[in-house]
Amino acid sequence: MVAVVELRQSERILIDGPRLEALFHQMGDRAAEGFVMDSIEDISDRLMEIELANRDGVLECVPFKAERVVSLCADIGLVSLAQVASDLGTAAARGDLIAYRAVWERLVRIGDRSLAQVWEMPGLSI
Repeated sequence: MVAVVELRQSERILIDGPRLEALFHQMGDRAAEGFVMDSIEDISDRLMEIELANRDGVLECVPFKAERVVSLCADIGLVSLAQVASDLGTAAARGDLIAYRAVWERLVRIGDRSLAQVWEMPGLSI
């Protein structure tokens, strides 16, 4: 008899709420909302560039692109996504393809959930 076990990934998504609140306080609602949306768009663009590099097998540029994602995430309080992007850059820089692929899958999961949580935050009229 063979037992099949389905493993479900359940990672906590950390968002620095006070960081977002500070942005809205400093910039005002409209400007902060625009800044957050522009940052999310930039994050998505950088992740797409990383995915294309991954498909093409050109990982030399990934550490730089991952650091840009880390910076953008830090600006708007996406703590979990920033950490996983940093891990991806490290795996790419080391040339560890097994770790890289595992971290990439985690980045996709964390990214999707992080962005969804930001969109659902009160005060954002997205």
